[in-house]
Amino acid sequence: MNVTKTNHDEVSALLTVTLNKSDYQEKVEKQLINYAKNATVPGFRKGKVPLSMVKKQYEAGIAFEEINKQVSDALNNYVNDNKIRLVGQPVPVPMNELDYNADEISVGFEIGFEPEFSVDLAKFTAPHYKVEASKKEITQSIENMQKRFASKDPQDKATKDSYITLSIAQVVEADAEGEHNHPPKTVAVSAEQKEAFGLVKSQKVGGVVKLTKTQLTENEDLAKDLNYDAHELGHIHHEELEATVTEIYKLNLHELNQELFDKVYGEGNINSEDELKERVKKELDEYFQQNADIHFVNKVLESVNEKTEVQLPEAFLVKWLLFSNQNITTEEQAKEILEAEKSIIKNQIIEGRLFQDYDVKVDYTDVLAQAEVLVNNQLAMYGIHNLPQEEVQKYAVEMLKQEEQVRQISQEVAMNKLKDIVLEKAKKKETKISHDDFLAELKK
Repeated sequence: MNVTKTNHDEVSALLTVTLNKSDYQEKVEKQLINYAKNATVPGFRKGKVPLSMVKKQYEAGIAFEEINKQVSDALNNYVNDNKIRLVGQPVPVPMNELDYNADEISVGFEIGFEPEFSVDLAKFTAPHYKVEASKKEITQSIENMQKRFASKDPQDKATKDSYITLSIAQVVEADAEGEHNHPPKTVAVSAEQKEAFGLVKSQKVGGVVKLTKTQLTENEDLAKDLNYDAHELGHIHHEELEATVTEIYKLNLHELNQELFDKVYGEGNINSEDELKERVKKELDEYFQQNADIHFVNKVLESVNEKTEVQLPEAFLVKWLLFSNQNITTEEQAKEILEAEKSIIKNQIIEGRLFQDYDVKVDYTDVLAQAEVLVNNQLAMYGIHNLPQEEVQKYAVEMLKQEEQVRQISQEVAMNKLKDIVLEKAKKKETKISHDDFLAELKK
């Protein structure tokens, strides 16, 4: 068995796999003998079927299967042993009918691969912002804590400061058939939810407002105010809905005291308003800085992609698109699709090269740790900050039983490692900036 490589250019080649009959003949004959031992053919006892009869019926199929296996193994081994980074997958060269009885068989494959290049991150520079939380943002964050643990003061009628709890139920038509178990949806709205609040602010407890599925579908703001996403809208089975006011209340913010500090951060961890403000500022600064770091990394990678020349195996990719996608029937179609995808392919090649050049590796420990971070973030959204580590890990392990979750989290881990490398290697233009100005910069 032999594999030879004939380059077309720097990024494409023809690989030819050559098998001698001796490479596969012995294995084919062994399988035929096993078939003969176990074959059941009318007129012959089991194990007494003539080998010539078995060969006539099964030899071609067994031979082709063994040849395909050996060709595939040889191709993969050659690519791996020679560290060829393929772009697309090998495309077999059309050939006349394979003669498994020939003394020698040659099968050709067109391949496209990445060019040789490297990226020196130290040659790239981007703005690196130092973002600090303002007094206003710190105050707002603390007020959100007070709201989370606020008490309710019932009201007879709504004011601009009120919260209105609604129970939204689907109205089942009188002639509707089948079971209709559609639990009502509960949602609270305030003046911040302008569309929804405007519909119900004149109602008292027990008041009912008519809605329709069409109304929610066509009015995105109203649907958002009532916490309907596209998936939930799609599962409304009846056109008419009724929103019943079940509660009207004003929030009495929780007092800034030790009880609140303990509820948010655990007993004894925060002991004064000054400590609370300091802790909140630290958390906001860290969060803002994470975003600023990501912005810096993105800017560096944008610059890398713009300034790095990457030769693509375009002629090969046209062949690969035609071979691999039955919906692409002409060379013109393939070229149009390739033109639209060029920048994505280039970015993927550069990203892969960065992973290789800077030795970015991901193992299960990394993936589990990232899953635990995601679990903690989800719990924090519900005000849960102090769940024991073993419980967090149990949820994380459960999350990683899903293959798609493992793939996504592994990609996140790899990108996080690359982010750290870019932060370390690339040059920074350090600039202090307010959070508002930073948000304005992101919008650009």
